[in-house]
Amino acid sequence: MLSFSTKQEFIQCAFETVAKVVSDQGQIALDAMCPAINTEKCLSHLAFVCHEWSYDPTVIDTYASLYKESNQELIEAFGEE
Repeated sequence: MLSFSTKQEFIQCAFETVAKVVSDQGQIALDAMCPAINTEKCLSHLAFVCHEWSYDPTVIDTYASLYKESNQELIEAFGEE
Protein backbone atom coordinates (compact mmCIF):
# COMPACT_ATOMS: atom_id res chain seq x y z
CA MET A 1 0.00 0.00 0.00
CA LEU A 2 1.28 3.44 -0.89
CA SER A 3 1.29 6.15 1.72
CA PHE A 4 1.98 9.82 1.15
CA SER A 5 2.83 12.39 3.77
CA THR A 6 1.49 15.29 1.73
CA LYS A 7 -0.81 16.03 -1.16
CA GLN A 8 2.26 17.30 -3.04
CA GLU A 9 3.95 13.89 -2.73
CA PHE A 10 0.80 12.22 -4.02
CA ILE A 11 0.52 14.51 -7.05
CA GLN A 12 4.24 14.12 -7.84
CA CYS A 13 3.79 10.35 -7.79
CA ALA A 14 0.68 10.67 -9.95
CA PHE A 15 2.56 12.66 -12.60
CA GLU A 16 5.35 10.08 -12.68
CA THR A 17 2.92 7.16 -12.78
CA VAL A 18 1.03 8.65 -15.73
CA ALA A 19 4.37 9.20 -17.49
CA LYS A 20 5.25 5.53 -16.96
CA VAL A 21 1.89 4.39 -18.37
CA VAL A 22 2.34 6.62 -21.44
CA SER A 23 5.92 5.40 -21.89
CA ASP A 24 4.91 1.75 -21.60
CA GLN A 25 2.24 2.24 -24.25
CA GLY A 26 4.71 4.00 -26.58
CA GLN A 27 7.14 1.12 -26.22
CA ILE A 28 4.77 -0.99 -28.31
CA ALA A 29 5.41 1.29 -31.30
CA LEU A 30 9.17 1.26 -30.75
CA ASP A 31 9.14 -2.54 -30.52
CA ALA A 32 7.45 -2.57 -33.92
CA MET A 33 10.25 -0.31 -35.24
CA CYS A 34 7.86 2.64 -35.62
CA PRO A 35 8.55 6.07 -34.16
CA ALA A 36 6.34 6.88 -31.17
CA ILE A 37 5.91 10.56 -32.00
CA ASN A 38 2.65 10.95 -30.07
CA THR A 39 4.26 9.42 -27.00
CA GLU A 40 7.15 11.90 -27.22
CA LYS A 41 4.73 14.82 -27.57
CA CYS A 42 2.52 13.62 -24.72
CA LEU A 43 5.48 13.18 -22.38
CA SER A 44 6.87 16.59 -23.31
CA HIS A 45 3.53 18.22 -22.58
CA LEU A 46 3.16 16.31 -19.31
CA ALA A 47 6.62 17.51 -18.24
CA PHE A 48 5.63 21.08 -19.14
CA VAL A 49 2.46 20.87 -17.04
CA CYS A 50 4.40 19.31 -14.17
CA HIS A 51 6.88 22.19 -14.27
CA GLU A 52 4.15 24.81 -14.56
CA TRP A 53 2.48 23.40 -11.45
CA SER A 54 5.82 23.57 -9.59
CA TYR A 55 6.45 19.85 -9.46
CA ASP A 56 9.70 18.14 -10.41
CA PRO A 57 9.60 17.11 -14.09
CA THR A 58 12.97 15.28 -14.02
CA VAL A 59 11.59 11.74 -14.37
CA ILE A 60 9.16 12.77 -17.11
CA ASP A 61 11.87 14.73 -18.95
CA THR A 62 14.00 11.57 -18.93
CA TYR A 63 11.21 9.54 -20.53
CA ALA A 64 10.63 12.29 -23.11
CA SER A 65 14.34 12.52 -23.95
CA LEU A 66 14.58 8.77 -24.44
CA TYR A 67 11.63 8.84 -26.83
CA LYS A 68 13.05 11.80 -28.70
CA GLU A 69 16.34 9.93 -29.22
CA SER A 70 14.65 6.66 -30.16
CA ASN A 71 12.26 8.37 -32.56
CA GLN A 72 15.10 10.25 -34.23
CA GLU A 73 17.11 7.05 -34.67
CA LEU A 74 14.15 5.26 -36.24
CA ILE A 75 13.38 8.19 -38.55
CA GLU A 76 17.01 8.36 -39.66
CA ALA A 77 17.14 4.61 -40.25
CA PHE A 78 13.77 4.07 -41.92
CA GLY A 79 12.49 7.53 -42.91
CA GLU A 80 9.36 9.36 -41.84
CA GLU A 81 6.21 7.47 -40.83
